[in-house]
Amino acid sequence: MVVLSSPLWARGFWIDFLQGRAESNLLSRDPERSLKWLAYAQILDDQNARTRILLARAYRKSHDMEQAYAALKNYYELAGSTDEFQQEQWLLKAQIGDNSDLQRHLSEMLIEPAGSIQDICETYVNSCILNYQFNDALQILDLWEADFPDDPLPNFMRGRMYEHKLAWQEAIDEYQTTLKKDPGYAPAAYSLGRIQLTLKKTEQALVFYRRAIDSTENQAPAKVGVARCLRLLNRNEEAKQLLREVLALSNEQLQAEYQAMGDHKFEALTAAHLAMGNLELADKNYDAALKWLEPAAETNPMDLGIKNSLALVYSRLGRKTEAKALSHEIKETNDALAEIQQLLDQVQLKPNDAELRFQIGRMYLKYVSKEQGIVWLNSVLLYQPDHAGAHRELARYYEDNLSRGESFQRLAKLHRKQADALQATPKPAPSSTGNRDD
Repeated sequence: MVVLSSPLWARGFWIDFLQGRAESNLLSRDPERSLKWLAYAQILDDQNARTRILLARAYRKSHDMEQAYAALKNYYELAGSTDEFQQEQWLLKAQIGDNSDLQRHLSEMLIEPAGSIQDICETYVNSCILNYQFNDALQILDLWEADFPDDPLPNFMRGRMYEHKLAWQEAIDEYQTTLKKDPGYAPAAYSLGRIQLTLKKTEQALVFYRRAIDSTENQAPAKVGVARCLRLLNRNEEAKQLLREVLALSNEQLQAEYQAMGDHKFEALTAAHLAMGNLELADKNYDAALKWLEPAAETNPMDLGIKNSLALVYSRLGRKTEAKALSHEIKETNDALAEIQQLLDQVQLKPNDAELRFQIGRMYLKYVSKEQGIVWLNSVLLYQPDHAGAHRELARYYEDNLSRGESFQRLAKLHRKQADALQATPKPAPSSTGNRDD
């Protein structure tokens, strides 16, 4: 490689060039391409602090928190606690739901950003949505859109927020505005397809899913959406062919494509299996359906759609005991979801109520999603740092997942220590309104 044999001054030029291209890709929201440029920069100098901070940012934007944490740690070892390190640390914490530092320092970061203002706004809004802090999110979205009126992302994120609240028409309006600003913005078309399918408007959903496919290389999520539409239109063989294309991809590729569409990476591991299982169920191929649905249930045991289809297959196959047990689980989950919705309505009125957040976190952890449950339990500690129940549940979760890495081991020790200390020294019950100011 010619660059490697160049004199030091020339290498410095190439490193600057590669870092510049990486930054440009980050600004255009293409972290995967940014990582490719940074890999070349590392070959030339693997101890370059600027490369390390850009790696931390690119991994964070790619939702690879372990790698982002490692890159940021390496940067600290090379450059110390710079302003750029502090800001990236706050953004990394906010990315996984702890936005306390980011909220505290948001004004100064927007005045003197170490990176992109739009990145700061995006991360903050995402963290607010995770923590059900919708009013805070809306304020920043309005400021962001005013300063960058051609940026489609504020409208897309506002649409996500409304969709999360089941405000379908408001979400549709925001996604449509996103597409007016950028007709090729595939996540907005994909989201419109998802909403139209939820509203049982199959033909309209099909149009938006196909538009998403035409607008992106990350086609797998929209192909699954098209397959679901085709099943409802009794075009099962076409649907199966599309799903075979999706199922040929690796889990890593599927997760990356789902995240690129703004969807959960856990959905990526089972969505095509569930769709294929439902197609076999529709064709009355119950044994074939079982071969798709049972592995999906093992991968994602909390998914209600998988449970519903699997219970139906068990019933059709005469496996009444299993069908009855699963039906009981489904009823229990539906009852929990109804209770969660009531709690979510309450937390919108009382967002500082730590006990409400704790109840929601425990129920998410047990019935819906462990990852979302952890976000809610962490939000409890933003409002009441000495909440013994939250520390206990978090300690148990991280202890059960010690094999997932250093950060899980560190958090397991931290929360167990806090839980044990609080249990040894009982404190008066907290008030129902929490202890944090508005």
